[in-house]
This record gives sequence, C-alpha cells and structure tokens, in this order.
Amino acid sequence: MPSLTHVLKDVRALGTSAPLRAVYEASKRTNGHSLLFRPVPGGYRSTPLDIGHHLPTSEVARERCLADAQLILDEGTRVFGTRAATGASVSWAMDPLTERCWPEDTPWWQIDIRTDARLSDVKWVWEAARHRDLVVLARAATLEPDGPWLTQLEAMLVRWCRECRPEEGVNWYSSLELALRAIAWSQVLRLVGDRLHGGLRAELDDQLVASARHIMVELPYTMTSMKNNHLLGDGLGLVVLGKLFPEHPSSRRWQAIGDRLMLKQLSRHMLPDGSMIEDSLSYHRFVLEMFIVRVLVGGAPSEITAAMRASSEHLITLGVLDGDVPQYGDWDEGRVLADSAPAGDVAGAALLGLHLSGGATPEEAWARYDELAWYARVEDARLEGPDASPTTWSSGHFSGSRRGDWSVWLKRAVTPSHQHADVSSVWIQHGGEWVTRDPGTGTYNGPLHVRDGFRTSAAHPVWRPAGGDLLGPHRAFRWERPAVPSGTAHLDASGLSVLAVWHDGFDEGRCLRLVLVEERGVTVLDRLPSGARDWVQTVPEGPAAHVLVGADGTTTEGSEDPFAGWTSETYGDWRPSPWRELTADAGWTSWGAGTPRDMSADDSASVEIEGGRVSITDLPDRVDVQLMIDGTSHHLEVSRA
Repeated sequence: MPSLTHVLKDVRALGTSAPLRAVYEASKRTNGHSLLFRPVPGGYRSTPLDIGHHLPTSEVARERCLADAQLILDEGTRVFGTRAATGASVSWAMDPLTERCWPEDTPWWQIDIRTDARLSDVKWVWEAARHRDLVVLARAATLEPDGPWLTQLEAMLVRWCRECRPEEGVNWYSSLELALRAIAWSQVLRLVGDRLHGGLRAELDDQLVASARHIMVELPYTMTSMKNNHLLGDGLGLVVLGKLFPEHPSSRRWQAIGDRLMLKQLSRHMLPDGSMIEDSLSYHRFVLEMFIVRVLVGGAPSEITAAMRASSEHLITLGVLDGDVPQYGDWDEGRVLADSAPAGDVAGAALLGLHLSGGATPEEAWARYDELAWYARVEDARLEGPDASPTTWSSGHFSGSRRGDWSVWLKRAVTPSHQHADVSSVWIQHGGEWVTRDPGTGTYNGPLHVRDGFRTSAAHPVWRPAGGDLLGPHRAFRWERPAVPSGTAHLDASGLSVLAVWHDGFDEGRCLRLVLVEERGVTVLDRLPSGARDWVQTVPEGPAAHVLVGADGTTTEGSEDPFAGWTSETYGDWRPSPWRELTADAGWTSWGAGTPRDMSADDSASVEIEGGRVSITDLPDRVDVQLMIDGTSHHLEVSRA
C-alpha cells in the first residue's frame, strides 16, 4: 500500500483532476467499468483511407520492405530493437520478456499492469500490438502479390480477432493503443483490404467501431489525466475512425470531437519555436507523426498543418539530417507511421512533415526514408538539397554549434513532460562520433533504480551536490518539481561560438555554464555557487571520449549499486558504458575536448583563460557575461528562459 507521503505527492501532481482519477480507479476496482464498456452493434463497412499506400519508385525502398517482411516471417514482430514471437506464431497476449501470457479472457480493467505484482512491463506486449509490422506485410503483399506475405498477414489478424475480443485482455487497456492500431489497420485495409476474406474483414470493422466507442467512453479520464500525446492520439484516432466509417451515425461526431481534442491539446503542446512540452526526441517524432496522419487523411485544421511544419523544422535545426543527435528525454521508439528502417532515425518524419507543408526535400531521401517512399508521391516533391546548417543555433530546449569537426548541444531548459533532469548538459561529437553522449532511457516500468538511474541528474553532465538532483524523481514519470528557473544565450562570432546557460536548481546558489566552440576544440567553463562543497558531475563517455581534456575523475562502468556506468540505445535494453565522475568546490572549473583553452587565475566574478578573460555580473533574472577572447570583446546577456 502506498505511503501517505506518496499519496500526497500523487494528489499534488494530479491537481484538480485528482477527484475524477479517484472515481475512475474506484470504478475499475468495483467493476463499474462493466456498465461503461459494453458490446456495441457491428455491421458497418469501413472505407479505406489514403494513408501509406504510395508504391516506392526506388528499388532500394522496395527491397528494404521485402527484407523486413521476411524477418517478420523468420523471426517475429519488432519489439524495441529485437524480435518476438508475439502475434506471429504465439498469442498476441504473450509477453516477450517472460514468455508468459497476459490474461486473454479477462476484462481489461481487471488486469494489473502497474503494481509490483504485474506480470511484466506492459509496453512490450503493446509495442507488438500496435501492428506496424502488419503494415509492412501488407506492403510486401502489394509489391509481391504472389508472395507468402498475405497468408502470414491474414493468419496474424485471425489470431488477433480470436484472442483479443473487444474490451477483453491487456491490449484493450489503453485508448492510445487502440488509436494507433486503428491507424495501422486503415493502412492494411487500403493496401490489401479487398483481398482479405469477408468474415475477417467484417471482424476488423466491428473491432474498429468498438475502438471508437472505447475511446469516447474513456475521454473524461484522458482529458483530465493525460494532457499530453495521449490526448492528441485519442483525438487523432477518433478522426481516423470517423473517416473510416462515413455511414456510421456517429461518424461526424467522432471527427468533430477528435479535431477539437487535438486543437485543445495543441494549444498547450506546441511552443512557438516548434518544440513541445514533451521534452523528448522520441515523443517529438511521435507527435509530429500524429500531425502528419491528420494532414494525410484530409481536412486538417490549419493550426495542425502549421504545427507539423514547425515541429519538422525544429528537428532539422537540431541536426537530424546531419547524423545522430542527443537522445534527450524519454525514448521508447514510439511511432505512428510504419517503416522498415532503424528505429532511432527521426529524419524521415521530419522530411515528410516538411514535404507535406510545401518544403523541399533532397532527391536521395525518397530512396532512404520509408516515410517519404510510402506516404507521399515523389511527383509532388520539390527536389532540392537542404540549406546549409547554421554554425550556431537555438531551438526548443537546446542551443548548439557546429564548427569544423565539432558538434555541440547544450541543454538550456526542461519542459514538464517526459523530461530528464539535465539542464546544462553538454553533449559533444567529434567527426560524427560521440565524445560525451546522452545515456538514454533504460526503462519506464522496469526496476525503479534503473529508471531513475538514467533520468536523474546523476546520469548527465550536471554539477550537483552529492546525492542531489535538479528535479527530484517521484514514481516512474513524475518529479517533485517539474522544472527549474534557468537562463540562456548564445553568440556566433568569427571563429567562435559561445553557448551559455544558468540555473537556480539548488539551494546553494546559481550555477553558470559557458561552452566555447572553436575548430581547435570545445572549452566548458563552469562557475559553481559559493556554497558548493564536494559537488559532483557525471560525464557519460562516447566512443571518442579519448579527446576529453581536464575531465579527470573516477570512471564507473556497469555498476548496479549504485546504478552507474550504462548506456541504453533503445527501450528496455542497457549495457555497460563508462561514466566519468568529476568533483569540484565553489568557484570556476573547466574541462573540454580537443584543444580547449586553459583556465588560470579566477575569482567569483571573473576567470582568466588562455587568450582572454571572462567577467560576469549576476542579476536577479539574468547573468551579464563579458568575454575578451584573442583581443576581441563579446557580450552575452544570459536572460531567463
């Protein structure tokens, strides 16, 4: 039973929605849900939508799809960087982690997915049940009508209808999962619906109608407790389901409510520069793909089209067309679109969003990215190369610089969803290889010490008191405080970029970080508050960590207690990787990569460095920084974010 302290923290986190959440949970426990989630009349015929049906003109894209389809036959469905038999040769309720089945004939609300007594991490079985692999099989069956693809697809769908009846089993637990599955099925029906046998097609249609009713009944809970991507996804699901069944008496209502939900959440979700309240690269792509689907099905409100363009441009500014970018925030491979490429690539979605809003795309991208190859027509494209990347940039919660072989990202703020406690983190690449790198996410629902081990300040280059954290973890997703006051600025000068951030995250006082990026290397200057004693900072190393300079400290790799020295490239997987722990007291300290500028004499308001001097003035809402570098004066006003 949760402690009173935990209950109070939960109530504080839920705010005004706490009473409704309590009623909802009581309904589940007393079986009141049986009155709400009743069977619905079937017999309605779907009208397939034009999503993901364009045949690739590139032989490379075609072969990639067929190779992926063959892997589904040989090894099973894709689940977080691996493959599982779930749905392919065993039950759709089979958990890939334990190889045991979640209850199949039990109402979903009677299944425990949250407490320590649950079978497993439910995201694993849900990932398979999003049915993006069924879209791949449908594509393969379109490319090779005589191949084995349609037979496998039909077998998996028949198994689904037998094992996952409406409102029964764990795969009916989440409205968002129903919405994503409806989007996948709409693509399957568009590609091969006329080749499915009549009984199966009718069962799919009946399940889709039941999905719409489920989402509608769940709306009070979603609207009060899930003001994030779930609300956008549920709204999108209603729009798609309404368009799939134009003859259903509730079709117009579903569509109207769906768009209202999307627009309501959109006003909260999007920030002016194209970033989002969900402080996560993975969730940014996820929501962008929701915007893309809404545009593809037609009649999208102009606000959603504009958000699609802005969120695509944010990713491009971040550098997704140039290679890897930091895996910031929570990462779980969440997708709305289907592709056969590595799960970590977010560039395809960004280019598709850009294309659908009238932007130019490189000609070679149509062979490389399934998002373009299947969801858009190359005949409609403006085939141009991308604009040159800016030397110094700022977008969303990052500022950054690219000079010579160096690429640097500085985390300048956090927003209140799916964030990590990483304000002031600096991630460095040299020649495309990580010098310091975001260690990833690990898990949501796995061991809490692993979850917190990856998302807290202890996993990021953030100076902190020993045992302290910028946000303070509470449960798997919440924080004791969701944000900290911070300020940011950057400048771009001849041969020099300067990135700056401060935060008031600790009682001891303000922390300031300046990052100088030059072709010679990267210099990180930190001023710790006057109350700092034996503070620590963790620097997760990348493959190019040998170029780090002045970051002398203790290296930990693969430690379980305390949890430290790991990297996670995909959800649910982590492997040993060195973390370097530095220590410092109040005042200035420096480290860097390549050939950074050496630090010499310092006091609380200034520091001498090779070739120059840095002086600062602290004010309540900003820090004024004066730099004299190689005879040239620069000024930054590091204002509150």
